[in-house]
Amino acid sequence: MAIKDLAVSYNGSSNAKAALQFAIQMAKKYNATLTGLFVATPVRFEGHVKRWISDDVMESLESAQGEIGKSMEESFREGISAGGFEGPVDWIAGTGQPNELLARFARYFDILLMGQLSEAGQDKRHIRAEDLVTRAGGPMIIVPSGYHVRPFREYAVVAWDGSRVAARALTDAMHILETKKRLDVVTVTASDEDKQKGDGTAGLDIIRHLERHGIDARRVSLVATREGVGQTMLDYCKDNDPDVLVMGAYGHARLREDLFGGVTRHVLQHTEVPLLMGH
Repeated sequence: MAIKDLAVSYNGSSNAKAALQFAIQMAKKYNATLTGLFVATPVRFEGHVKRWISDDVMESLESAQGEIGKSMEESFREGISAGGFEGPVDWIAGTGQPNELLARFARYFDILLMGQLSEAGQDKRHIRAEDLVTRAGGPMIIVPSGYHVRPFREYAVVAWDGSRVAARALTDAMHILETKKRLDVVTVTASDEDKQKGDGTAGLDIIRHLERHGIDARRVSLVATREGVGQTMLDYCKDNDPDVLVMGAYGHARLREDLFGGVTRHVLQHTEVPLLMGH
């Protein structure tokens, strides 16, 4: 299925604006429709507080919330105009729990794009990429905080370990990868000995699979540094500057990753390159 229907989570933050500009580049390249998604958190009060609030005050609060939604749409359309996008544009706003509603929205589009954080340095936020990637049911592109959009180099990196989630991300990204002039398939192992062992799947070759799709791919094998697998992958991307890093999310149980850390969490928090994740 070709990429024809893109959505971007937009809340007016600097990071959301960078995600929008990245989405505009993609929409231009693939002649896709671009839809802005905005979710407002409903006005809620504890029961003992709410009974003291008059209907007029509640109506005023709800009206103010509606005005915020209108201002977000205006900002979104200004960003579209500034980015020089002349293709079809849509806007969808809803009220509810942001992660839950955005995940539901995402299922009606080819890819959901969003900013890494609500604002640079803001770790506590209502919208969490790590929650959405496991709920959405499809691929997401997370644009890093502070990312400066530049013309595509038509170069991508795929993180590959032969796992189910790596295969899912690769499949989700295939229509993007087929347009790239260079693709590095990067495997990070714990030691040189593991690097020599391979994955134990004689006769199976991910490079050959990609070549059958007309993709010029090369294999890159790295040994993890003391900073870990995730940082080794990010250092490679920093040195080579791809358009996007394609990676599976949460190959282990989410609880295990929460307790012991994990590659997914580290990459999500520290990436400096747009990150396409599949789960």
